Amino acid sequence: MRRLVLELPLEDFIRLKGGGEEFYRTVASFTVVQILRVTPRAATSIVRVRPADPRVRFESLARRSHVNLQLLDRDGEAYVCLMTVRPSSAIYRKLGFQRDPGFLIPPMEVESGTARITFAGSSVGVARFTAAMRRMGLRPRILTISDYRLAPDSPLNVLTEKQRRVVSAAYRQGYYDRPRRISSKLLAQRLGVSSSTLVNHRLKAEHRLLATILESASAPPGGAA
Repeated sequence: MRRLVLELPLEDFIRLKGGGEEFYRTVASFTVVQILRVTPRAATSIVRVRPADPRVRFESLARRSHVNLQLLDRDGEAYVCLMTVRPSSAIYRKLGFQRDPGFLIPPMEVESGTARITFAGSSVGVARFTAAMRRMGLRPRILTISDYRLAPDSPLNVLTEKQRRVVSAAYRQGYYDRPRRISSKLLAQRLGVSSSTLVNHRLKAEHRLLATILESASAPPGGAA
């Protein structure tokens, strides 16, 4: 997996998001701290918003926003909010992706007329993401491209890159939802693999994740025998 960090002029970011000009021009900084859940209906995140004018109250910011903001806490001159918006996958559809290319990860930041986006995916996915932006007439400036490493204690570390790609796409696109929002066949088509290959990777990933979780849960405290 690769990690791409790029910058966009604010007007390009607004085009990509499909709105929010009044809101983004009112804030001194906007940061997506944590992405909680993404479905076709909504994406929920924890965000930190600092108004350009510290006298601006949260209610005024919320009215100007193109998304749903719920106040959680105050952090100095900034507001910590729960944000609900149309899912980040809408960006991919706007960019014309036919296959799952990767995913946006925190931080996503807007400050001083510039937006900074962090994207994780395969080398091919990173190349497609930037190329699609340029086809839209956007002006991304690549800051860094590096290996994307999971946290040392993440259960996903037990999976191969292909297994992580399959099980992550299955989760994000609703394969595990009830009722199921995508079939195994359609998911395989979107990922550009055969149905048998997808099932093989998915089953191995599920077995490894379940084994890791159960072994961790049954281990005695402190690793004592």
